[in-house]
Amino acid sequence: MAEASFAEFQSVTRNQWLDAVLKSLRGEAFDSLLTQTYEGIAIHPLPHADDLAEIQHHHSLPGQFPYLRGTTAAGYHARPWLIAQDLNISDPCEFNLALRAALAQGQTAITMNSLVQLNDAADMRAALADIELERFPLLMHSETRTPEIVGWMRSTFTEEALNSLSGCVGYDPLSALARSGTMPDDAFTRLAAHVRGVQATSPRLGSIAVSTAVYHDAGANAVQELALAIAAGLTYLRALNERGFNLETITTKLHFFLSIGENLFLEIAKFRAFRSLWAQVLRALDLADARQRLHVHARGGARNKSRLDAQGNLLRLTTEALSAAIGGVDSIELAPFDQPQGESDAFSRRLSRNLQLILQEELRLVQLIDPAAGAPHVEKLTDQLARAAWSRFQAIEAAGGLVASLRSGAIQAEIGEVAARRRRDLATGDAVLVGVNRFVDSDAALTSVPFDADAQPAAESATSRTLTAIRLAEPFEALHAESGSGS
Repeated sequence: MAEASFAEFQSVTRNQWLDAVLKSLRGEAFDSLLTQTYEGIAIHPLPHADDLAEIQHHHSLPGQFPYLRGTTAAGYHARPWLIAQDLNISDPCEFNLALRAALAQGQTAITMNSLVQLNDAADMRAALADIELERFPLLMHSETRTPEIVGWMRSTFTEEALNSLSGCVGYDPLSALARSGTMPDDAFTRLAAHVRGVQATSPRLGSIAVSTAVYHDAGANAVQELALAIAAGLTYLRALNERGFNLETITTKLHFFLSIGENLFLEIAKFRAFRSLWAQVLRALDLADARQRLHVHARGGARNKSRLDAQGNLLRLTTEALSAAIGGVDSIELAPFDQPQGESDAFSRRLSRNLQLILQEELRLVQLIDPAAGAPHVEKLTDQLARAAWSRFQAIEAAGGLVASLRSGAIQAEIGEVAARRRRDLATGDAVLVGVNRFVDSDAALTSVPFDADAQPAAESATSRTLTAIRLAEPFEALHAESGSGS
């Protein structure tokens, strides 16, 4: 078969494309096509290879500093991302049955959220009975209870079993500070004791967590999430270094639990940008082999999920998993699509789990190495996010660091402003949540709700020192319930 020849086609320059666009606008300015994100980034509708000329990371390779393109040269060929799932089951025995079924059907990592009622070592034993812990990494995050949970693990498992554990049982007191506005004065001392204890019994297990869930679920944008993640990580490095740990040890014990948002390309760029930002921090600390210290667990967010047309959440979970996978994370955790409606069943959990299996086994993303590389839109977004997040991180440092910024309420106020914009845009129809404020499957569709800026939650007050999770669909759900259109 003869090769296709394009010699008969005249090459087209970028300026020619722009001229054609301007003609189609019929007098409107080209800037009318720009889209402003909640991060303050203007999305250009016509990305072009010329946009890559001044982007330094564009010439980097997978497995090389700044690790924006992945921490290994072989990408997912070396190891596919771990498949985890949020099992929203409270009873330890029922949790165990669901977990064993999930592990037999493709799940490859274990997560345990705060809903599981663990009150003593017996509950821990019931929750993880007959699980091959040496095969499945633990990915656990807690703002306050992790040291207690680890204590139950020591009294439950044999020395050999403890030694075989991998993953992370992460303690994260900074998230507790952001959520509640308070943190014990000895929180970092407790963290140091936790790290020492885990290191003594389970040397392969991480013990420090940085989670962005408290910020993301309260409405934060991607720049804020990135800046707060690296600020929290650096805060833990400093605190533990002051308590006798060397930086080499601490960085191997630190895992990042990052939430996934709704904007596909922005989220791909966010995960890629994060690796480069953290690598820059580690290089500044004279840590040579940064790639071994980049552990990223991606967790599906909750703020864009709805009880209305709940099957739409399944599509949202799909785009979240896709963006995290293309972004090159180490593990992905998805909740069942009907979680906003209450406790889920085996069917909904299976669908959410199979989303990741389809991406790995059918879409075959694990056969690609940084598939977003070279795409002008993604590469430019990555660069823009990284620059903006680094600038925001420096501002946090100049204000005395993350602890001081949280205690002053400055971080909470900034996130509250973004959350208010998100609510306002949905209320007015300037933003769309499919199945909620547009394309609603109801005879009495409601496409707008009243918005009162003075009636927003305390998290949006400049004097507040707490963050409250939001679910953007709730006002619409309430009106649908009142109108008798269902919930």
